This record gives sequence, structure tokens and C-alpha cells, in this order.
Amino acid sequence: MLLSFFSIMTVRRQSAWAKNNSRVICRRMLCVAFGHEVNNFRFGLVNSPDKNCPCGLPILREDDSHTRIGHVVSCFLFGHHYRLAGRRDGYREYVCERCGHPLLFLHTRSEYSGQEAFRKKVRYRCNLFGHRAHEVTRRDGLVEYACHCGHSFLRPPQRNTLLKHPLLCLAAGHFIKYVTSRNHYAEFRCRNCGHTFCFVSNETGRRE
Repeated sequence: MLLSFFSIMTVRRQSAWAKNNSRVICRRMLCVAFGHEVNNFRFGLVNSPDKNCPCGLPILREDDSHTRIGHVVSCFLFGHHYRLAGRRDGYREYVCERCGHPLLFLHTRSEYSGQEAFRKKVRYRCNLFGHRAHEVTRRDGLVEYACHCGHSFLRPPQRNTLLKHPLLCLAAGHFIKYVTSRNHYAEFRCRNCGHTFCFVSNETGRRE
């Protein structure tokens, strides 16, 4: 009787392990196909400077390594939920609470400039035909550009400031690397298109 009990418990543990292992494998296959999942809500709940994808792998290290992140479809289809992250260079900077997408708006020239938080849909025309960008500032050895829609880029100096995302980024996601930290966020930059992202950083809070 006792032997039967232990046999049943062993089988159940093995079954649970197999299910969990298959979930991890499926999750990692999705990340290989589409890029790692990012979520500023989740990062803000974890009291640690280290970040992990749901697949279990470490991501968004604040060093010279790259992380390939996937597109957050819900933000693209239904809009970003932005919150004010700080003020700099005459602009108000907002960050999406889900995917980390930043926006830059002049203090006095935007319908959003007086708001602390808002929802804003993606400007699909800019995505399709390019962002008509202007120079915001020069920092971190690069030029920061912003479109009138708020989308920002960090790139080497550009002669043509109609900035587009290459097909690689649209199909495979963004390959991003840490740039700098400010206002409790760590900023990352895509090596292929210069698109920037800001993610909640508990390490930034410790440094400050």
C-alpha cells in the first residue's frame, strides 16, 4: 500500500515536471521566432535589477549585450498607455507602461504636453512612409531625432531625416542594447534602426 502511494506521487511529480518543461520549450521557441517579451508592468513589480523573459532567460542587461525583443501587438493595434517619465531639452518625455516605447513632445506645441498620462494609438502613416524627424539634441555620441508624432530615434547624423524602420526590424523585432539611465528608467537602442525603448530599472533607483 505504501509502495503504491509513493509510486503514484512519483508519477505525478514526473508528469508536472514534463508539463512545465514543455511549456518552457514552447515559450523559448516563440522567443526564437518573434523575440523576447517585454513588459514594464512586470518589471516594476520585481524588486531586482535583473530582468527575465517569461521563457526564463535573462534579458535587458545594462551592459554591452544585445537583447532581441518582439513587437507588442496589443500596443500596435489598440494603442500605447503613456505616462510622463521626465522633462529634458525643452521636451516632455513619456514612456509606454507596457512595451517601453518613448515619446518626445515639445512643452508648448503638443496636445499632450500638459498631460501626465494618456492613451495614444500608433500613427500608421508614419510607420508606413517614414517619420519626418527633427533634431532634438546630441548625446551619447549620437543625434536624437523626434517626429511630430513623438517617435524618437538615436542615430548617427542623418542627411535625410525621413526616418524609416528597416524590414529586418519589422519582421524580426528589435536588437537593443543599453545606452543610459535616467528618471528610474534604463534606455535601450536598436542597433538597426535607432529606435529607443525605456524600461523600469530598479538598478537606476539604487544608483540615485
